Amino acid sequence: VYKESKSTADLSGSLNKGDYIVATKYKDGMPNDHFVVGFFRDMTWHNRYNVVDEEGKLFRHNGFRRAKKISKEVGKLIVDNIKNIEMSEKSIWYFVSEYEKMTIN
Repeated sequence: VYKESKSTADLSGSLNKGDYIVATKYKDGMPNDHFVVGFFRDMTWHNRYNVVDEEGKLFRHNGFRRAKKISKEVGKLIVDNIKNIEMSEKSIWYFVSEYEKMTIN
């Protein structure tokens, strides 16, 4: 289990290998920044998140600076609305928060 240090703490808390996550290249997740929905693999040597697809292939070899565990429902909403998210002027983290509210039972 990976536990974040104070220097890398963000929304993720702790992640386990295989957790379904959203991750961003930069911590703010601003529009037009690279983001991905995938699975947590491990941390890079420079304390970034390695994220892989279903086949275990890395999305970005230099890792991502911010990550958060999400539900499959939130992941599906992100993927289904990716064009709207990319065209918006809002952070992906705004959408994650909104989609989490929508999927709470």
